[in-house]
Amino acid sequence: MKNRKNVLTIYARVHDGDTPRMIEAKGRYAQTLTELVKAGPQGVTALEISSWALRMSHYIDVLRKDDRYRLDIKTIMEPHEVAGMGPGHHARYVLVTPVEIIDREAA
Repeated sequence: MKNRKNVLTIYARVHDGDTPRMIEAKGRYAQTLTELVKAGPQGVTALEISSWALRMSHYIDVLRKDDRYRLDIKTIMEPHEVAGMGPGHHARYVLVTPVEIIDREAA
């Protein structure tokens, strides 16, 4: 089993209904949500946070679909050149749901 030192946990207030709700995110989900909040309306790509976001599309999928989070996150496909292979594309993710990070801690 991996040693899980310094796992980030964030506590956030989500404003997506009549009454704000609180969520708790840990690990890569917490890191991804933090980056989405920091990026604001310009959004973020995996390449922009590539030191750890190797499975960013998975983290985004969980933040969208898991009942613990249920966040509205828009995907914008952007073109780019792939060295030696021609055109390609990548995803830029934009957090639509208003989220306010209340507290963060590393275990």
